[in-house]
Amino acid sequence: MNSPTVTEAGRRSARKRADDGGVSRGRMAAKAVGSKSAAAEAGEHGSSGSLVQQAIRAVGNYMRDNGLRPGDTLPGEKYFGDELGVSRAVMREAFGALGALQIIDVARGRKPKVSHVDGSLFATSIVHGFNTSQISILDVWEVRKTVELRATEMAATARTDEELKEIQDIVEAIAVHMDDPDLVSQYNAEFHYAIARASHNVLFAQILASFAPITRIATRAAWKACTTKAMKQTQVTRHKAIVRAIARKDPEAATDAMRQLFDDAIRENWSRLAAHRFSFDPFFEQGQRPALI
Repeated sequence: MNSPTVTEAGRRSARKRADDGGVSRGRMAAKAVGSKSAAAEAGEHGSSGSLVQQAIRAVGNYMRDNGLRPGDTLPGEKYFGDELGVSRAVMREAFGALGALQIIDVARGRKPKVSHVDGSLFATSIVHGFNTSQISILDVWEVRKTVELRATEMAATARTDEELKEIQDIVEAIAVHMDDPDLVSQYNAEFHYAIARASHNVLFAQILASFAPITRIATRAAWKACTTKAMKQTQVTRHKAIVRAIARKDPEAATDAMRQLFDDAIRENWSRLAAHRFSFDPFFEQGQRPALI
């Protein structure tokens, strides 16, 4: 028969082993929870690029699925964060990226809104291509000519009286300010953009808007080369020929006149424009961007 002393000692030893085992298991469980928490945090922040991309797609899908239009309000970061199960930091980065891409309008203290289509981002890319010798002036002129011939043809049949009046007014402004290359360069860019808008194809208008900085610089360089009034008047006459054909709703004559304008510009200014180093300034400074963009 076991003695009471031995039995009590055995019980104390068993309790100690159980307590030690419980502490050990508790520590292991805490470690596991900590590891999971760290992994989750790393998954959110360490690979935040993929989460942000998912969030960006989710916002785009929301706009599509809910039939949102420019100016419509979107839910805030918290809504999307709760729906996707991601942090506010992820949604803040996603909203910031969408704002930079001008897909949504993000203003401090206000809910985001759906943005209008904007060609200025493409314009930045084009100018960057020039500055880094990835794109030539001939590349742009070929694309512009292709787009503008078709836009002019469509404008000649689709334009409204108000759109025709706008185009006519712009050409008159070019004639009035023919001695000011800076103003002429702005009005000329607006002239081509107005025709693209009159085609009623929003993509034509956005492509032409994206070319506006290049168009302005090229026009200014070409206009400065017109050293006599007769040379400047010739340029105005070429623009008026396009307007007259659009006014008559004659797509063939309008297209021919636009083609002549491009061909003459390349023939007369190619060497000068090909050597030009394009710059972002001043066309992307506040208050200096063309009114058409």
